[in-house]
Amino acid sequence: MHTIGQILRAYSLYEKDVDYVVQEGKVLIVDEFTGRILAGRRYSEGLHQAIEAKEQVTVERDTQTMATITLQNYFRLYKKLAG
Repeated sequence: MHTIGQILRAYSLYEKDVDYVVQEGKVLIVDEFTGRILAGRRYSEGLHQAIEAKEQVTVERDTQTMATITLQNYFRLYKKLAG
């Protein structure tokens, strides 16, 4: 069911040359606020693969997030802060 949901999202909500572009056989995300291409970024939970299938480019493996941390907690790891 999850895969079908992601395919439906890719086909109905994400528009080529608005939300993403296809360059050199790869799907690249376009930042919705600045309009810049976000190289190296991928949609999560299979959505990027669904868009790749929609655009008939090579479907790459999904990346897996191992851990996340907020910036505030990241800076708390240091003994001294300056700035």
